[in-house]
Amino acid sequence: MASPSVMTKKFGKKLESISVEKLSEGLFRELDWGSSEFSEAVQAKTINSADLFGCGNASSVESPCSWLLDGKPKPNVRSIVDRWHVKLNSQSQVEQVASEVFNAVEEYALNSQCASQAYLVLAASHSVRKLVGNSEFAQWQSAVNRLFDISKAVEGNSEISMEAYQWLAIELPLVVSWQFPEWDGCQLWAEEASRKMSLSISELLDHDGWPTTRCLPSFGTLAASWVRCQLILDAMKSTSILSQDTGLDVVSQLEWMVRQIFRMMCSDRKLVFATHDSAVASKAFLKCLLRLSSDGDDKILLKQTLGKFKKKVQESKSTDALEIEASNVSEWSESALMRSNWDRNSPRLAVNFSNGKIVSELSRKHRLVCGETTPEILADGELLNSSATFEISCTQSDEGIEYLELERELHGGGLLTRQYLLSKVDRFLLIADAIVLPAAAELSYSCCFPFAEGIEGLRESETTEMYLMRKGKIQSLVLPLGLPEWKVARTNHAFGIVDGGIKLTQNCHGKGIYAPLFFDLDPKRSCKKRTWRLLTVAEDLNRARSDQGAAFRVQLDKQQWFFYRSLASKGNRTFFGENFAGEFVFKQFSKNGSVKCLIEIE
Repeated sequence: MASPSVMTKKFGKKLESISVEKLSEGLFRELDWGSSEFSEAVQAKTINSADLFGCGNASSVESPCSWLLDGKPKPNVRSIVDRWHVKLNSQSQVEQVASEVFNAVEEYALNSQCASQAYLVLAASHSVRKLVGNSEFAQWQSAVNRLFDISKAVEGNSEISMEAYQWLAIELPLVVSWQFPEWDGCQLWAEEASRKMSLSISELLDHDGWPTTRCLPSFGTLAASWVRCQLILDAMKSTSILSQDTGLDVVSQLEWMVRQIFRMMCSDRKLVFATHDSAVASKAFLKCLLRLSSDGDDKILLKQTLGKFKKKVQESKSTDALEIEASNVSEWSESALMRSNWDRNSPRLAVNFSNGKIVSELSRKHRLVCGETTPEILADGELLNSSATFEISCTQSDEGIEYLELERELHGGGLLTRQYLLSKVDRFLLIADAIVLPAAAELSYSCCFPFAEGIEGLRESETTEMYLMRKGKIQSLVLPLGLPEWKVARTNHAFGIVDGGIKLTQNCHGKGIYAPLFFDLDPKRSCKKRTWRLLTVAEDLNRARSDQGAAFRVQLDKQQWFFYRSLASKGNRTFFGENFAGEFVFKQFSKNGSVKCLIEIE
């Protein structure tokens, strides 16, 4: 790499070129500028990160560092950073802010693992140019030297979080380098940070811009930092060095990431799997996010997601944009997002099936279920553990449904299959587990579905279904289809509220068990009449056992569906007047009495 150009006469003396090695030792220790000359030069040129990020107006109270911030930095720390932003933006009480910024930098331990401290240091790095001339030069220079030391030390801190690494090893060098174009040597630091960002993006995003599951809870924080960094690189008229050297197209990954964020954004403008105390996507962030995309469809999709789309505007073009798939399944990431459409309050289900666990987040207008939903299975009293991962065995997406099927082998030769069927048109979700064992046993199945923040369960007095409530209003109706509809019926199954969530328990003797839950995601329909039945399945004119196959009929108001799942070897079986020899079928009765097949798996 060529050495940086030599800066001459601008500050009254010639400066030597600075190597990357010297830069890493502390660039500002190599510079011997007079405080007055330096302050005059810096103040003569305005470089404002708030303007770059679209939040430089006086009414903006959110720092760009706060975009989509997860809950790791403490609330009082987040308030401090936003206050710094307001004070520096309005040039009020700058000396007080300077003192707080310098203290935050000096108090950061080089081996720290504290997200709050790292976040304060990041915010401090965004402030350093504005503090020139508003503080003692020696104190300011010491603080900037310390920023270099902090950024360098991050590389040796193996316990630091992904967010803190992104903030301190990548964004900090970029934002400081961009704020001081007077120092040619900073370009080397920026290029090094750009390489690190390219490596990070290529590791944490797939080619479609979808995140790996290990960063899902913090994806908003990482994505926001990448957006800020890319805007800084654009402002510096610089590109990712790694993209040039290795051919990795991280710019394209970031562009695809824009659409993925729109997919992941819920009605409250938080991303799926974000913690309840995470920040929402602000207008400033969304505006900057769109600047990374060259696809005009993304602007239309954003308006639709925010509920601000006007149908009369560019109707033909908008129709094409809204036909873009709203769901996404990533086998690489071991996660999926199933959505009915791009509408703000459309039903959606996010699934993380990595590390041998299933974490599900179901939402409509509000989050309903959020947490681990891995079933517990016992055979003859012994827990069927498994070290196997969940794998995608089947997917289907069309204008009517989104279907996802996961499988995992169990110890002893058994198989667990988790099914998700989301109706785009009729607004319901089927979640079902099928367990098949090689030999008969006393089977016990249980699975919990934790309530999201603010959700409560309400039981019916005479029947076994349950309502999901929020602030006294029905959000969803849940039907335990494997249980009798009426509580007076004898059964060894259970369905209730346990430890802040739904718990379904089913027991049987045999080689298999099928446990389906049906979520009605239409609150108005949930208040109307409903019924369901376990159907008789016959094979060769004999009634089939429950561990060979199970069929069900569901009716909500005037709509009816029935479905069947095989548990034993496939065979020609009869149920509800239908013959079927495959593994799974789900059908709907139309208004004219005909039957429409939604999905059929042979």
